[in-house]
Parts: sequence; structure tokens; C-alpha cells
Amino acid sequence: MWRIEMSQFWSKPLFWVGFHFVGLILTVVIYRLPAVKERALRTPKIVQRGFVIAFYLLPPLVLPLLHQSRLPWPVPAGVGAGLVLLVGMVVVRVMARRELGAYPVLRQKSNLVTTGIYSRVRHPMYLSNILLALGWALLFRGIHALLCVPIWALCYGVLTFFEEKGLEEEYGEEYLKYRRSVPWRIIPRLF
Repeated sequence: MWRIEMSQFWSKPLFWVGFHFVGLILTVVIYRLPAVKERALRTPKIVQRGFVIAFYLLPPLVLPLLHQSRLPWPVPAGVGAGLVLLVGMVVVRVMARRELGAYPVLRQKSNLVTTGIYSRVRHPMYLSNILLALGWALLFRGIHALLCVPIWALCYGVLTFFEEKGLEEEYGEEYLKYRRSVPWRIIPRLF
């Protein structure tokens, strides 16, 4: 009577929102607990990248493809808006990667990056993830996917508070000065 098939979970939007949220919580735990962070640093890079793909990129990509109500506007409007945002996502991600390096998942202490796109916004990778989720949702006109974007943006906003506390502890006055000079966490002129 209470048996639920696994395929039923995969097809539910809330599963993917929850899955993404679990990834964010695990990230906070990794950043805030030194013993866990130290162990994560010893994890093979392929596992670190798999974590990022599974918890950060997969949910916003899968969600719009699920069976759900579609936005009422014409397909070309959704495709056009979605593609513009996806191009913006690629531009932001490339600019951030240029400053950070190819795979900055977890690493030992390095220099604080304050140049390029980091001189405009403190967390451009989160901005690119939000643009990905929003662009993909508009491209496929998925109502549930679109409704999840503000939830994910809020989660990223909360995550930045934990990350920045760690960055403040790690870099001290250098980070405080950077934070004063770049007031925008994720979205320029908004947040």
C-alpha cells in the first residue's frame, strides 16, 4: 500500500528541488567543518566534479524536462528568452573560470581572486547557475522549473553567507576590504 516506485521520485519536481537543497547543505557542512573540509580536499578530483554535476547542475537541467504544465506564451518567445539567458550563463561562467582556473572545486588556500568578473560580483559561479536554471526553464516553458528558480536563488544567497564567513576567517582584512569594494554577492545591482 505504501510502496512507492523509485521512478515516481525521479519524475517529481520536489524531488529535484530537494536533491539540489541537499547538495547545498552538504556544501555548507564541507565549508564549515574543518575536519570534513580537510577530508574533502583529499577526495579525488573526479569525485569532487561529480558532486558538483550531480547536486548543482543536474537538477535545474532535468526539472524542465519533466511532465508539467507549460507557460502559456508561444514557443519562440520561450526559446528566445531561454537562449539569451543560457548565452549569458556561458559568458559569466567562462569569465569566472578564466579568473579561478579550470576546476576550482576544493583546493588548499590560494590567493583571493578579485579581478575580472569578481570585481563586479563576489559569487559569479552562483549567478551562472541561476542563469542556467532560469534559461533552461524558459527554454522548455516549464512552470514548476520556473517556480523553483527563486527557491534556488534564495538557497544560493544563504550559501554565500556561510561561504563568506569562511572566506573572512581565511583571508581576514583582505576579504573584508574586497567585500566593501564589491557590494554585490550574486546579482549585480540587485543582491
